Amino acid sequence: MKVVIVGGGTAGWSAAAHFSNRENYEVVIVEPADIPAIGVGESTIPSINKFNRSVGIEEFNSPKWLEEVNGTLKFSIEFADFFKKGHKWIHPFVYNLRYEDTNTTTRVCKGEYPLEQHTSQQDFVESNYIFPRLRAEGFIPYNEQFNRDVTRVCGYHIDAVKYGSFLKKKSLERSNITLVTDEVDEVVVRQRKVEELKLKSGRVISGDIYIDCTGFKGLLANAVGSEWDSSFSDRLFVNRALTAKLPIVDSKKQLRNTTYCHALKAGWVWNIPLQTEVGTGYVFSDRHTTSKEAEEEFKEHLHVEYGYDPCTLKFREIPFKVGHRPESWKENVVCIGLSASFLEPLESTAISTLHYQITTAAELLGATYIKEERKRKRFNFLNNMTLKAIASYVELHYLFSDRRDSTFWKEVTKLPLTKTQQTLLDAYQDPQTAFNLNMIKDIEGEQHTIFDHASYMFLFLGYDIPPNPVDFLDRMNIR
Repeated sequence: MKVVIVGGGTAGWSAAAHFSNRENYEVVIVEPADIPAIGVGESTIPSINKFNRSVGIEEFNSPKWLEEVNGTLKFSIEFADFFKKGHKWIHPFVYNLRYEDTNTTTRVCKGEYPLEQHTSQQDFVESNYIFPRLRAEGFIPYNEQFNRDVTRVCGYHIDAVKYGSFLKKKSLERSNITLVTDEVDEVVVRQRKVEELKLKSGRVISGDIYIDCTGFKGLLANAVGSEWDSSFSDRLFVNRALTAKLPIVDSKKQLRNTTYCHALKAGWVWNIPLQTEVGTGYVFSDRHTTSKEAEEEFKEHLHVEYGYDPCTLKFREIPFKVGHRPESWKENVVCIGLSASFLEPLESTAISTLHYQITTAAELLGATYIKEERKRKRFNFLNNMTLKAIASYVELHYLFSDRRDSTFWKEVTKLPLTKTQQTLLDAYQDPQTAFNLNMIKDIEGEQHTIFDHASYMFLFLGYDIPPNPVDFLDRMNIR
């Protein structure tokens, strides 16, 4: 089967690496010579380890790959000022849910664990879970990845541009992949399918399946009539980011094995530590602040939090579209990455989502016993279900907030819980309900496993929502 990938970057070269690791695929990737690089530090979750193993690149079996991508180890995500100012909660990665669950998660969800012995959600997770405890002990450098058993399955902070370049370098060592450095001039569609691509050089490329990795441009997707749905933006407000790479000025605060998220008036700021610098950005809603106001607020935050001189700070502004293509696989075009969907950076799901799209598409393409129409239908169902579940979880970071100090927080906290969100909350607060992974799958959909019952428990406790609902109901004025 001939797979034609259009567009490079993280999405394009992830797809190229995965498909070229299968002997029955001939891979052609069309990449322009001047793709703009947006990389400002990317935060990933542990699922990247499974994908990295799937592409058959030896360097992923040692810390050498982290040298290539300026990477550091990541054990958790921390959320400051989301619930209220001066408050922080932690979403840790769970090393061995079966082991750790025996002691904590199940008992908490049943209302059997004495939470009152802990001073905060942070104290609770650092006392009971391996990764946050390691994070609290001090910064563990990237070259320790394989010296401790647990760090083999952590997440990472990486330079996404360098990650794409690394996959490109290793993929091009294979005989079944061809790089064409050119731009698509015309997408030729006949009988609703892409028949061939006419390039600006005059060359013509054709294949059996086309992978659209052209970002929000969606060049191939638009050609076959796959439409963008922006309905997620009705509840996810942020849609722009001011970004920068900065030198490390306070290693104690900035070099941590965690993605640090700090809520501001119209969104939140990320701090992603790389080996030689820090990636940071203010993700905000342009309906609730102007770019100039956001820039001034961001500068003040970086000055107060880390000591940067505001006069030296310069940012790149990046708008993004919140939404997805319900038919991300339409006819013979499969959309991967930003051409398929984008929600927002909170909870670090962008790379994991595109990796999931790649592996799911590859699995279905290899299933010769399934009709083409059913492959597309299955892919779109899984992709849409996964995105909906991610959006549902991310929304709760805002909906449960006590903040009302800006129009952004006033409006986002007015949004009602969806039926799914309310069902999950009710199940967590009902000691008679088995709030576990199987129940989450039943509610969210059987293929959704990014956020399990432990993730929901960490979030609920982060917003002072215990399994015993009395105090929470009073605080939210539900009674």
